[in-house]
Amino acid sequence: MKKTLLVLFAAMLTSMFASAQITDTIVSLTPSNRNVVIEEYTGINCGYCPDGHRIANEIMAAHPDRVCVINVHEGGYAANTFTTQFGSALANQTGLTGYPAGTVNRHVFTGSVTDLNRGQWASATNNMLGTASPVNIAADGTLDWATRTLNIRVQLYYTAAQTVTSNALNVAIIQDNVLGPQSGMSANPDQVVGNQYAHMHMLRHLITGQWGETISTIAPGTLVEKNYEYVIPEQLGTPNAIEAVLENLQFVAFVCEGHQEILTGTHIPVQYTNLPANYGRVVSLREGTNITCDNQGNVYFELKNLGSAPITSITYNYTVNGTQSTSTWTGNIASMSIGNIEIPTFDINVNANNNISAQVTTINGENITTDAANLTFRKNVYTGGGRMLFKLVTDRYASETTFKIFDPNGEVILSGGPWPNLASNGTTIREFEFNPSTTGCYRLEVYDSYGDGISAGTGNGYFQLFNENGQQIFRNNGKFGKQATYMVDVAYPAGVEEFTTETVIYPNPVSDVINIKTSDNVERVELYNMQGQLVKVEMNVENISVRDLSNGVYMLKLTTDKGSSMHKIIKK
Repeated sequence: MKKTLLVLFAAMLTSMFASAQITDTIVSLTPSNRNVVIEEYTGINCGYCPDGHRIANEIMAAHPDRVCVINVHEGGYAANTFTTQFGSALANQTGLTGYPAGTVNRHVFTGSVTDLNRGQWASATNNMLGTASPVNIAADGTLDWATRTLNIRVQLYYTAAQTVTSNALNVAIIQDNVLGPQSGMSANPDQVVGNQYAHMHMLRHLITGQWGETISTIAPGTLVEKNYEYVIPEQLGTPNAIEAVLENLQFVAFVCEGHQEILTGTHIPVQYTNLPANYGRVVSLREGTNITCDNQGNVYFELKNLGSAPITSITYNYTVNGTQSTSTWTGNIASMSIGNIEIPTFDINVNANNNISAQVTTINGENITTDAANLTFRKNVYTGGGRMLFKLVTDRYASETTFKIFDPNGEVILSGGPWPNLASNGTTIREFEFNPSTTGCYRLEVYDSYGDGISAGTGNGYFQLFNENGQQIFRNNGKFGKQATYMVDVAYPAGVEEFTTETVIYPNPVSDVINIKTSDNVERVELYNMQGQLVKVEMNVENISVRDLSNGVYMLKLTTDKGSSMHKIIKK
């Protein structure tokens, strides 16, 4: 690592600074408020930590140019995975007593420690963003793709006097999209990729060492420039090294009073140089809409263009439950941008886990094989019909819960919530009659605005759907994160009235002809498959042939002069 220092002194007289010749100054010379650095202490075995990740992400998204997040994997919950040589010392000075914990600019807001719980981060951030900073900061850099050489320039400009005699400049390397396990990941579904968790803002290295580089000249009117050169190794982190994926690395610079009080900080934009012409990486494989009642699956993968030329064509392999296929794509993905590649629909197993993988083999006609991305997903499809009962058991925070039921045309026919919260942990039973007016594919969506489902420790919530005979069609245990989706294939609509006259349908199961025995006058006999499609109809008959139908389950609708009834038929 090479470092250079440029210090311009102009604190003696303001006019002296005004006349100084300053070239290529990227830092503001106007006094400004502090930017914020949130350091979150976390671990893969911490069930509530994904909720902390979500909160920190939302704070950063609300102030994208002024808030930086650094996730420090440390402590018993980290289980020595993703930790670094720096985390223990950082955590020890916070006074933390539980996880997830965090500091906002390492500032003491109350008491004597910097540790804050996740519910305090937003207000603490707003406090810091409104506080004047004695120093401004700006930075930029380049990263040579071929040599992995990073060059970073950081400029500081001091606008006000301090009670301390020196500061410390810190430059951190953090990494996004590190796939791995994580307890409680459903609380932050945006970072769930299949059955793994995409860890973000993960601390991997401090270029300037444990506590930064000392800046000894901090008088008002002083401009400081620091330059760092660092060759990024193939792996980062000590003692637990992981692959340093160049395009997933981010860089943060911040200024401290000693080891504590962060005065301000900034993200460091880095420009890539010496990129190959054609190159890319499959970032993730994700589930598509999948809102039909058939056995078709829909997924897509995110391809990041890491080459200097636009990606206009690719060839890729995809594997579904062990069966591999090949497909091609054409389009345009600009350099350092991400494009979504939709895989052709394929057959899946409904109500079961399906294992999918995708791997690019050529880019712009050049043989380039990327690492494979993997996804496990489940499509929930069930059969119902007639008057059904939707039972929703909400937890304490019912104000976070809502639901919608959509008809086959995508129109909402039933919805509910939000509702008032309970005073303490517990559940409330809520029941809704679901009366489909037509056959077809209906969709049930249950939402939790907080993102931790309805069974996360404040009441064991769940939801169920029952058919008109009181039999359970399906049940969800309430641990679904932000949203759960179920498809219901309605074989016959509500409103069909049973009549009291004795009716016998035989034989059942049947292979040739169904016979109907009733004392009433038969007007119409209809047969529906389990997709709700009318496959056969006869008028004024007492038997109907099924020889030409495929084996399976059908619904027979019998209409007489006394009313209508539905009967389940098995063709063998």
